[in-house]
Amino acid sequence: MSTLYPITGLFFYRLIFMGWLLFGEALFTFRLEKKSHFPIRALLAILICLLFAFVFPIPTNNPFYSMAMFLAMFGCTYACSLFVFNSDWKMLFFTMVCGYTTEHIAYETYTAVTNFFFYDMYSSSGGLYSNDSIELFNGPFDMASYFVSFILIYYLIFVLFANRVKKGETYAEENSTHILISGAVFIFMDIVINSLVTYYGNTHYENIYMGFVAVVNVFACLVGLLFIFEMFYRNHLKRENEIIKELRREESAQYKMSKKTIDLINIKVHDFRHQIRKIGRAENINGETIENISNLIHIYDSNIKTSNSALNVILSEKSLFCSENGIKFSVIADGEVINFMSEEDTYSLFGNIIDNAIEAVKDLPEDQRMIRLKITKTGNMVSVSEKNSYAGKLELADGLPKTTKGDETHHGYGMKSIRMITSKYNGTMEINLDDNLFNISLLFIVK
Repeated sequence: MSTLYPITGLFFYRLIFMGWLLFGEALFTFRLEKKSHFPIRALLAILICLLFAFVFPIPTNNPFYSMAMFLAMFGCTYACSLFVFNSDWKMLFFTMVCGYTTEHIAYETYTAVTNFFFYDMYSSSGGLYSNDSIELFNGPFDMASYFVSFILIYYLIFVLFANRVKKGETYAEENSTHILISGAVFIFMDIVINSLVTYYGNTHYENIYMGFVAVVNVFACLVGLLFIFEMFYRNHLKRENEIIKELRREESAQYKMSKKTIDLINIKVHDFRHQIRKIGRAENINGETIENISNLIHIYDSNIKTSNSALNVILSEKSLFCSENGIKFSVIADGEVINFMSEEDTYSLFGNIIDNAIEAVKDLPEDQRMIRLKITKTGNMVSVSEKNSYAGKLELADGLPKTTKGDETHHGYGMKSIRMITSKYNGTMEINLDDNLFNISLLFIVK
């Protein structure tokens, strides 16, 4: 029994390592979609991982066996993550690699600090993997440097990397293979470098040299983490842009259909009004009755006329909806000043702006349902401003309001489409939230 489980520093450190590994992986997975009965599943997974670390035999302390041990522990946490989270295996593998790398960066930071500042104590004890001691730390300064290093690194990694993983995030199919291969190579290098450096560090105790090796290792891991994370992030942005482009294609088709429909309605309403008056005179119907009938169809003739056909279509659509839902929709627009945009872009831009405003005000008390749109030009600058009331609390993230629908991944494309179209025409976009008044301002410089 003692040959399989020698009572050394490594015997106890396995549990500490597993705890930090689970913590590091949790930094990247806490926003992922969870399976039913998550608390029970998570507790069971943690117990399984800790038990696995405790019973894993350590008959030898050579670096190659250490590699196998740490790789097995990583595999255990990955298998348990499949049991806990309702994400695809690629997304979970990516987050597990990032979590392991976080633990490794923290450990190498501690190793560098220890070798540079406490090398006399560390040399005498042999460090965490010593076969000659059951002590994990050699004094309070050694212990303090360990926990401070881990807490500081975990906090920085969360702020710089883990916090960017959005709720409901998934891994895109396109171009994912080379990212996953990079992750696999990266986790292998994490384990190999850690095992070899630790083994030879304990053997030779060349502390200053090992401190520099640890610093280089930390730097390499940070660069690698940045590399795989940016690859993932760029892949995510590409997928997001494809979704926005698909929505734009649907909006373009909707614009053509709406334009034909509104043109037809305008013609029919215009003819119908004249026919009513002609019939009324022929049938001797009193003027008050004719006026009442005219008022009934007035809602269908409430087109907002500007000098831009695409803007006319979207404003007519939205003004009709606002009239039916008790929303006060006021427009001051010189449509000619936005003729530099294509019809499809105009329809999409203002459609998304007004749709977002309608979504914000439609459930408010009727006296607060207010939307104001203004389009003006001063010199060579075209200004677009939309203001509307809103209820509750809105927060901005990356310059855009965070969705209030509880799904950050699959909502918010309207605002992103607005920003994309604004950038297409070299414009700027600014959003202000002031006293429950939402204001989006676009500014374009045109020739």
